[in-house]
Amino acid sequence: MTGLAAVGLAALLLLGACKVKDPRPRETPSTAAPKLQTVHFDPATLERLGVRVEPAGSDSPAHRLQLPGTLEHMADRYAEVGTIVQGRVTAINVDVGDRVKKGQALATVVIPAILTAQADAISAQAALTVARDHAKREEGLLRQQLTTAREEELARGDATKAEAELAAASAKLKMYGAALPSASQGAPTGSMTLSAPFDGVVLRRNAVRGGFMEPNDTAFVVADPSRLWAVLDVYESDVALVRVGADVELHVDAIAGKTFRGRVAVLEPQLGRASRALRARVLVDNADGALRAGLFVRAQVPVPAEALEARLLLPVGAIQPLGERDVVFVERAPGDFEVRSVTVARRTSQLAEVTDGLDRGERVVVHGAFVLRGEAAKQ
Repeated sequence: MTGLAAVGLAALLLLGACKVKDPRPRETPSTAAPKLQTVHFDPATLERLGVRVEPAGSDSPAHRLQLPGTLEHMADRYAEVGTIVQGRVTAINVDVGDRVKKGQALATVVIPAILTAQADAISAQAALTVARDHAKREEGLLRQQLTTAREEELARGDATKAEAELAAASAKLKMYGAALPSASQGAPTGSMTLSAPFDGVVLRRNAVRGGFMEPNDTAFVVADPSRLWAVLDVYESDVALVRVGADVELHVDAIAGKTFRGRVAVLEPQLGRASRALRARVLVDNADGALRAGLFVRAQVPVPAEALEARLLLPVGAIQPLGERDVVFVERAPGDFEVRSVTVARRTSQLAEVTDGLDRGERVVVHGAFVLRGEAAKQ
């Protein structure tokens, strides 16, 4: 019995050490690709909502900088006309809105200081005539030995002094912007004519007939509107994408349906402290007079070709947050869009650089992407 018990115990131990194989198949991790997320819209609905699709990274309007600005007169074609001394306005020849030619009389002002200066100049002119005649007579007498060299020298000195006094009186008149009256004009009147400095338009008139003007008063403002500056605000983050010489399209809300063109002529050297924006100046032709200073403009400035070639840039509105991802909507067919995750390296106020998840030229939603994001968020 002892031997049989030992054999049975050994058999039980052997069976316990053996593993029984589970007949059910083991589960393995799935290697299938994640499901592609898409959104679907009626193309007519998308058009009505303003959803626009363009190739990624293209030089299209959506991939250009949109800059606000205003129209301004050119500084060298803008003038404030007035006097440098006190006077009274006696005649006005133009009014606001009148077109004027260079040198055209705007108004007449009587200035007491000019009257005094004209009288002094006339007196100096007469004194010079007498002094020259006396010097000439003394020179003749000296040749005949009828006077002394000393007398002739004094006469020449008096003539030179008279010349200097007339020159000083004439310079004073020139400073006032006046001149000696001609013989036909008779006695001096002290009047001065305010003239247009160039061809242009009278923008403002402050002069009043009979009114008294001070030296710091502006009687008229004249400007030439045939060319204007479009002054654009370039925000700090976009400064590197604007170049001198870049072509610019300008749209003015007050003039619907018309596009104005120009080029960036100047990038001002300093950013505004409060606005943190750089001012770019675009010279705009306005020969037909359709534009007016002060109008608000919207400008489209193309991104430099080297920047477009080196980086894949999209409008910031094309990239939408969805959960913890940044996504774009890639068009597969009209109304069908793939929700594509992308990696964004940097953003400016208007453009974003995509480094992964999208290829150049793929058609993506560049305007109205938030509409598709709302649909994707429901899934």
